[in-house]
Amino acid sequence: MKYKALIKATDPNIEEEVKIEINGVELIGFVDSFPYGINIGGYYPVEIGITVLDDLELKEIDRPAKEIEQIEEGFGYFIRGELDGDRLYSAIIFQDDEWFQEYCYLTGKYVEIVIDRISIEFLEED
Repeated sequence: MKYKALIKATDPNIEEEVKIEINGVELIGFVDSFPYGINIGGYYPVEIGITVLDDLELKEIDRPAKEIEQIEEGFGYFIRGELDGDRLYSAIIFQDDEWFQEYCYLTGKYVEIVIDRISIEFLEED
């Protein structure tokens, strides 16, 4: 999904790491490349995705929850929300045809997924 993200921080040791805020939600994500220079405190158009290195762990949960929880200090996250086809409505919306299509039977249910990292792509500014 496309969002306008506030750049909160970058990591001098891991150049692909960036901390952003979208709609009041802070995330640490992984950027494959920066098409232009970014500044801390600036707002930039981004596309947010999920990266799963092995198999997607997705399970139904028994309570309504829309939250994103970082796993320890790394890039991994638990994402909880309502699944609707190729979209997961969490604290922000994640859309992914590839990962969610095999779980279409859980549409309308609250689920939890475990991801290895959140991918951030900086888009050209309008």
